[in-house]
This record gives sequence, C-alpha cells and structure tokens, in this order.
Amino acid sequence: MKYLLYLIMALILIWLFGLFYFIYALSQVALPSSDEKTDGIVVLTGGSSRLQEAVDLLEKGVAARLFISGVNTNVTDAELHAVLGSSERLVDCCIESGTKAQNTVGNAEEISEWVTRRHISSIRVVTSLEHMPRAMIEMRRNMPDIKMIAHPVGQWRPENIRFMSLAREYSKFLVSLLRSKLFDGGATSSHMESKAVEAE
Repeated sequence: MKYLLYLIMALILIWLFGLFYFIYALSQVALPSSDEKTDGIVVLTGGSSRLQEAVDLLEKGVAARLFISGVNTNVTDAELHAVLGSSERLVDCCIESGTKAQNTVGNAEEISEWVTRRHISSIRVVTSLEHMPRAMIEMRRNMPDIKMIAHPVGQWRPENIRFMSLAREYSKFLVSLLRSKLFDGGATSSHMESKAVEAE
C-alpha cells in the first residue's frame, strides 16, 4: 500500500512537471509570420479570432484556399459569411467549410479529406495558442506527408493564465501524444518535440 502511494505521488509530480514545462513552452512561442506561403489555410473553429485571423491571411494572399473545420450544423452559410466579413468573391472562390468534426480528432480527419480532395501539399494551421500542440499531433497523424506551418492565435500573457483550462488542455495533449506513440509507432513527433510550436 505504501509503494502504491509513492507511485501515485510520483505520477502526480511528473504530471505537474510536464504541465509547467507545457506552460513554459507556450510562453516561448514567437508571433507567427505570414511570409511563407502554403497551398491552403485550415482553421479549427472555437473562437471568432481564429476565423478572422484565417480570413486575414487569405486576403493577404498567404494561400489560395481556406478550409474551416468543425462548423456547427445549425449555422447557415449566410451566418458564417457574416461572421467572416469577407467579400462575396472570396467566399465563392476560395472558402470552404466542414460540419462533420466534433473534436480535434474529427478536425484532423475532416481536414485530411479536404486536403486529399483538393490535392494540397502544404497547409497553414490556425487555432489558439494552447490548442496548437494537440492539434498538430492529430494533424500529423492523419497527414504525415503534408507540410504544415503552425499559426497560433493569441499572444502569451502571464496575467491571462487560466490554470484549470491549461491543465485540461495539457491532459488532452498527453492523451493525443500517447496515442500517437502507441498506435503510430512513434512516427509522429509531438508539436513541442518537433519545435512546430514555434511559428515559422
């Protein structure tokens, strides 16, 4: 019983150390650059700032196409276009969306289908700063041969730290990382391991 208690305490300490490293790694992420172009931009829904950033990148000519993954099925095209605030020409020619994804795993699968359908070889991934590590793991699991540029939205500020939210995200990140190592034979490197956490 004593050894079990020691084991539990050790696991908790390891988890806490990993969490603080996770937070530290996020704090070191530089502002993303839009200098390098890609075939497409993909954005994982979850906040209007992500959508606006993705549209801004498209309008700057960083990529020729934009795919929005995980759009709520109750949202009409007109409502989505109103949120995007983009021109009708750009919406008609260059912006697509998917409604099948319910989580990050689903996002990666939905985006993979779009990438295959559109014969895309490189993408810029837009999501929140804290979500990016897990998103990149799932993306690389589904699209190991696609070039990806991480484009996190939101700057790191110590006063904005939401410990419980980060703890939940870190735990989900660990699950994704463990799954990739166990079921993909370690072929997929984590976002932080590959330094994809640094905006290119």
